[in-house]
Amino acid sequence: MATSVLSGKLDYSNDVVGPLRLSQNRSYYITHLLVKEALDLAVAAGTDLSRYDSRGEGIMDALNIMYAGQTQYDGDLWPHNSDINLRYGNISTNLYLLTSAGRSAWDLSIGTFCHENGHLLCRFPDMYDYGAVNREGDGVKSAGSYCLMGSGNHLNSGRTPAPVCAYLRDLAGWCDNETLLNTAAVIQAVHGDYNRVLKFRGRTPNEYFLVENRSKLGLDQHLPSSGLAIYHCDTLGSNEFQQGTGQRHYQCALLQADGNTDLEHNVNQGDGTDLFGGVNGVAISHATTPSSRLWDGSDSGFVLSDIAVPDERLEFRVGVVEPPPVISVSTLVGENMTSMSIPDKNTAGINSKINMGQTGLVQRIKVSLDITHTYIGDLVIELMDPAGTRVKLHNREGGAADNLSKSYALESLAALAVFVGRAVQGDWMLSVKDLAGRDLGTLNRWKLEVEVERVAQIVQGEIAPNLAIPDNDAAGVSSSIVISQSGSVDQLKVSIDITHIYIGDLRLVLISPAGRSVVLHSQLGGGQDNLVVTYDSAAPLSPLSGLSGQPIQGNWTLRVADLARIDVGRLNSWSLEIVPGG
Repeated sequence: MATSVLSGKLDYSNDVVGPLRLSQNRSYYITHLLVKEALDLAVAAGTDLSRYDSRGEGIMDALNIMYAGQTQYDGDLWPHNSDINLRYGNISTNLYLLTSAGRSAWDLSIGTFCHENGHLLCRFPDMYDYGAVNREGDGVKSAGSYCLMGSGNHLNSGRTPAPVCAYLRDLAGWCDNETLLNTAAVIQAVHGDYNRVLKFRGRTPNEYFLVENRSKLGLDQHLPSSGLAIYHCDTLGSNEFQQGTGQRHYQCALLQADGNTDLEHNVNQGDGTDLFGGVNGVAISHATTPSSRLWDGSDSGFVLSDIAVPDERLEFRVGVVEPPPVISVSTLVGENMTSMSIPDKNTAGINSKINMGQTGLVQRIKVSLDITHTYIGDLVIELMDPAGTRVKLHNREGGAADNLSKSYALESLAALAVFVGRAVQGDWMLSVKDLAGRDLGTLNRWKLEVEVERVAQIVQGEIAPNLAIPDNDAAGVSSSIVISQSGSVDQLKVSIDITHIYIGDLRLVLISPAGRSVVLHSQLGGGQDNLVVTYDSAAPLSPLSGLSGQPIQGNWTLRVADLARIDVGRLNSWSLEIVPGG
């Protein structure tokens, strides 16, 4: 296993003894385990087994035996790890693995060796169902080629095995850093950042989702697919259960982006459509296939969307980003009654302006024209919004007809839909051009009617202090977010991420810039782990309602105290979302 995958948590090396020639042909050892004969030869050659007793217990740490030739999935030559009790003086054996070494140097592969060491050294489980084994010795997959402990040991003919997947690295304690995906945010998954786990926590500690960047780079260059891997994990599940029901499901199941569940049905070890990448909009939620529902069928709340194309840094959005609250809907009317002569056969034409002074987002739009002209088939007329987006209203239609007195709305001109959702404030321009000779005309007046939706400005602040919370200390720790905008609180949300093994010890107080304080959490929850929660002033009986009308500008301070002994934790991060009222 690569050192970077281990995050410095496991350091081991092997001494190579041999080659050693056994007394019988290969077929003999299908029914006669070769471990004792091989180790007898090694000891006879002068190998000191006491060197491999790191704990001084009289027991060897581990024993690896590799036989020459291709892997044999037959009898006692089947690659495996097990235990055997042999005694040499004061040293006994215990755990061992046996696998092949290939036929020659060019044929040497390390995949199965790494896989079996995952069992031997880390006691990792196989990420497949033993009850459905194929001719290569692999069972129905839960993680397929995407994990060393699935079938990832076979990648590149065993020469470049897959890394240990995020699920097992997290269980082994190899990930010092955890990014929670339980609040709406834009996240960047970095390929090869094996010391970090991206996790969405379910309602119980045993069930959760993990996300990792498995783009075809580095150790992942031989994967069948490239992009974002999403795993549905349950530490109480079993890799014997590929049924995917509430009672019988995997410990760790790769959610295959194509929804085909090929791994569960042993169709393949992975294909090009397993991972998520280049997805606009929602990629996974309770309503998609595959879905992010919990194993009991309920909605986990995990929503993942807008996934970038596979790369070293792969960005995606997690959570549902709520639109800003609507303050009001109104219709704005602007009119320009200044008449302008339209120059004949002139590509520059004329431009007439209407300024919309109010803020808001366009919902509907109507443009009314009053133009005198003796041949409207000469005319090209365009409307341009303050951002510079143009829509043709009239493009030399009408032939020799006189005059143009007409209104254009979404119902009659679908192209106007491009303005919907855009800011209304600023200068709107009408361009009128006469592109043929002889006939003349005048823009008498024009009018713009816009139905707009005014939305609230949202002020946000976030900080990740990663502060240790002192045990049994009423002073606790404090963290501040600085808000530079002015206004007063109309609506307020506070999101908290605290790691703690007994949240009933905790007291959380939020203090506004003006000094008013409210208690968010006061020693509730008993022995539950971790406090990952969002407080909303709009919720009934919300403690945040006490901060309504407070000035938003200045330092907002969160104070966290642990008021009982023994259990400890950290303030990982917290954030504010404020809708100002004025």
